[in-house]
Amino acid sequence: SPIVVALLDYLQHTYSNVGYYVPIAKCRGDDSAISARVDLVRGALNLDDEAAAMQGVGKAEALDMIARGEEEALGEKIYARFVEYKRRYGKDLTVIEGGLLEGLSSSILLNAWLANELSAPMLMLYDCQNDPSLSDPEDILRRVTIAKKDVQSHNAELAGLILNRVPPNLVGTVSDEMRRAAKEHQCAFAGAFPNDQILESPRLNEVVRDLHGRLLFGQAVDVDVDVSQLLVAAQNVTSLLSKIRSLVTTEGSTLRPLVLTTPDRSDVLLSLGCLHASKVGPPDWPGVAGVLLCDYDGHDALDGHVRTALESLDHVFPVIGTSLDVGQAIQALSRSGQSSKILATSTTKLDRAKLLFKQHIDMDVITAQLSNPKRDGKTPKQFLHEMYEVCRRDPKRIVLPESEDPRILRAAAEVTGKGLADILLLGDEGKVRADAARLNIDISGCEIMDHRHEETLKDEFARIWTEERSSKGVTYEQSADLVLDRNVFGTMLCKTRRVDGMVSGAACTTAATIRPALTVLRKGLVSSVFLMCMPDRVLVFGDCAVVVNPDPEQLAQIAVDAAQTAVAFGINPALAMISYSTGSSGSGPSVDKVAQATSNIRATHPELMIEGPIQFDAAINEVVAKQKLQHSEVAGRATVLIFDNLSTGNAVYKAVQQSSKALAIGPLLQGLARPVNDLSRGATVADIVNTICATALQAMDESK
Repeated sequence: SPIVVALLDYLQHTYSNVGYYVPIAKCRGDDSAISARVDLVRGALNLDDEAAAMQGVGKAEALDMIARGEEEALGEKIYARFVEYKRRYGKDLTVIEGGLLEGLSSSILLNAWLANELSAPMLMLYDCQNDPSLSDPEDILRRVTIAKKDVQSHNAELAGLILNRVPPNLVGTVSDEMRRAAKEHQCAFAGAFPNDQILESPRLNEVVRDLHGRLLFGQAVDVDVDVSQLLVAAQNVTSLLSKIRSLVTTEGSTLRPLVLTTPDRSDVLLSLGCLHASKVGPPDWPGVAGVLLCDYDGHDALDGHVRTALESLDHVFPVIGTSLDVGQAIQALSRSGQSSKILATSTTKLDRAKLLFKQHIDMDVITAQLSNPKRDGKTPKQFLHEMYEVCRRDPKRIVLPESEDPRILRAAAEVTGKGLADILLLGDEGKVRADAARLNIDISGCEIMDHRHEETLKDEFARIWTEERSSKGVTYEQSADLVLDRNVFGTMLCKTRRVDGMVSGAACTTAATIRPALTVLRKGLVSSVFLMCMPDRVLVFGDCAVVVNPDPEQLAQIAVDAAQTAVAFGINPALAMISYSTGSSGSGPSVDKVAQATSNIRATHPELMIEGPIQFDAAINEVVAKQKLQHSEVAGRATVLIFDNLSTGNAVYKAVQQSSKALAIGPLLQGLARPVNDLSRGATVADIVNTICATALQAMDESK
């Protein structure tokens, strides 16, 4: 906490609006309470931000969700609250404080996960208290290097290192040796923060908080005082005063003690009060930091004459009342001393922390990391959150023909419950609602249409279908029978603009889903893409589902359409035309096809960034790219990857999905007048929700 407060104080002088966020808050009491850390930062730095907005979830809730295997939902909740906090208060920079959850094996992995979820670099604080490795900076850096690998395994970045609570006599030596060794280990070392007596010692205001005490006499400003010396008034007053004096003359201490007594010891209270007020007493009289009045159970516990006497004094030391007895108070004070927590009213500690930070921490190292170019990619959590937010701002009407599938009903309930889209289910309304009630699914926000009894629509759709298929000799009677099919009826709702899009395929074949769309919604070459949500970025793969073996012109069209799809989803398109050869290193029909398609795109769409032929590794790995295509603006940074045939595209998307656990959204069809998208028959509820949202975004792009 001292370092965090000092860091925030420094940043407030550099950035106009600095925020503070605790993803997993350790609250006093239940999870609805406010974290002590948040209270400290708000008070110490005069932040007007609402306290509840500055923390994600409580510790208990986080542990429960992790135990249930709901890490994805936990990350989504933490990220959503973080984004809302930054948006609500317009933060230029936000410091996120990590932590430790008891019961989890590694705080490094927890914080690396949080750093990746929130796209924040990590500043590591290495606790050196009682660490024998201080004599060997190489050993510390070896540990940090191991930790750095753990951080990178979660696709997070380690921005720097601060050694914390270093013995004061070793700070200079350790800092010099660490700086020399850190260069060899490629570690940004920012400095060594000393273990400071003032910061480690308990203050009276902290004691009041920990003992649930109450200030009975004295001024609030006077409770910011060191109370590392305790003295129990078990003897007579003369002996007590002698003992207080001996703390200075014998032990050499300049600290005033906190005296523990009980309401019946009026002699102690009056004697100390008079000495304090008159500023006279035994030689070298140091005074007291305060009195802790144990066994205090209210106003009547203290003799009225004593109360009157103390109230009449011009200035009196703090007197704190607590219901704990002396033994309990001593135990509580011992625990408080072992883990002293700074409060916003601990002015002495806060000023000390800022001074030590300024003296020992090189902020240029930290700010240099903050100014490094940020990665272009988005985590799946960021991508989905942004997609959901766009959907909420302009909900589209999406038809789901397969209302008999429980997954469809659950997805429909979730989508309408979150305000992501307006849902139209096709089927018998009584049966659909009965099925939902039996499964305890709330579909009250969904519209239901029994397409079998929509006579006017059936007639209109049959006439349109007959006209579209007139060249094939299709009759009205044949069309009238055909439009009773749910997928055909749903597609015709799209055709006539009664809905904005359709999602189907959970219980039927891909052909059954997309064939009607190919018949009446085609506006050019129809192809498909998958949105591949990798741990640190979102890539667009195409074509992986429709066009079997495109020629150069078709391949170019697929790539251009995929670039437009990428833009619709907030992805800056950098096109990589994938082949088994990079540049001019290979030859063959496949390479020639890719090269021709690339040339066509450069001629017709010079605004697009494109590279091809290029191998997969050179397209997405910057290290490989520097070796194979050093001067390419796309190599190593590609976001849209186009494969030269369906066999390759489908195999690669499945290989990436299964080996990296990437979230794959799709296939999303391109080249239709209205979006119609196919589900895998093994789709989960989450898959269906994401496909509905993706379809809604495509509908928004089409409307533009």
